[in-house]
Amino acid sequence: MNRTIERLDRGAITRRTLIAGALMAGLVVSFAPAVAQNYPDKAIKLVVPGTAGGGMDVIARVVGDKVGAILKQPVVVENKAGAGGNIAVDYVAKSPADGYTILIGQTAHFAINPWLYSKLAFDPMNDFIPVVLLADAPNVMVVDEESPYRNLADIVAAAKADNKGLALATPGNGTVSHLTGELFQKTAGIKFTHVPYKGAAAALTDVMGGRVPVMLSSVPTALSQIRAGKLRPIAVSADKRSPALPDIPTIGEQGYPGFNAGTWYGLLVPKGTPAEVVQAINAAANEALKMPEVREKILQEGGDVYGGTPQQFATMLKADYEKWGAVVKESGAKLD
Repeated sequence: MNRTIERLDRGAITRRTLIAGALMAGLVVSFAPAVAQNYPDKAIKLVVPGTAGGGMDVIARVVGDKVGAILKQPVVVENKAGAGGNIAVDYVAKSPADGYTILIGQTAHFAINPWLYSKLAFDPMNDFIPVVLLADAPNVMVVDEESPYRNLADIVAAAKADNKGLALATPGNGTVSHLTGELFQKTAGIKFTHVPYKGAAAALTDVMGGRVPVMLSSVPTALSQIRAGKLRPIAVSADKRSPALPDIPTIGEQGYPGFNAGTWYGLLVPKGTPAEVVQAINAAANEALKMPEVREKILQEGGDVYGGTPQQFATMLKADYEKWGAVVKESGAKLD
């Protein structure tokens, strides 16, 4: 008899547990749309994987300011430098998936670092939802103002004539500039001798001083020296001319059609963020990118304004991941 009562009690407990579990599941399901409907109801953090003042930081601040105004909540920029951006990316990957922690990422973080580093604490292709592509800034090939090289044909001829390969400066091993050089030498059938620096400033100084003949740099980094007449731009690496350098032909226009390499900037959120929240951020960012003051600031930084859907950004990111993966593997570049 006691055993029968015990079994009945256990059955009642099990039923109560199941009912409670079902109720909790229902609460979770109903809670997610409520969070999305009320989004945002507090400040949003926009994480920048770098120091204040750089091109990525400038874009984050000008876009973030307008997105905050549109969503009626402040967007607070937080700079997290270190490990080639991996510290900041990992931080956002492990943040709550609620739309209150957003990352501004770029080519290196999602398409290059996964191939340069043997181990990452995050999965760039599976731990994030791409929200919107903000801008793209190509690389520009530059020489000293007194250089004999006037166009890309001159560079190619010089590289072919040099048994050791024409010296090419970049801001460092594994950077977009370095890998753009690797991609171009393969495309053109030439050889560069890579001269990596610890940052762009020293590389630009040596090119302007005539110590290294050619450099690949991001447009924003080299733009002020180009405008000052201290550097001569030879070619931009995008598939269309840069709005910041409208008179400078692309690599494709100078005999290598289809060549396209540069640095994109976009917003991403942790995997699991509700679709309604992703759409809210996407819509606000697209609206911000249409504002003249935002477009002008991005153009001043040497970028080209984009925008679009999360799906378009995701498709581009995947293609870039595969493209740069092949380049990194062929170059043999490693950072650990």
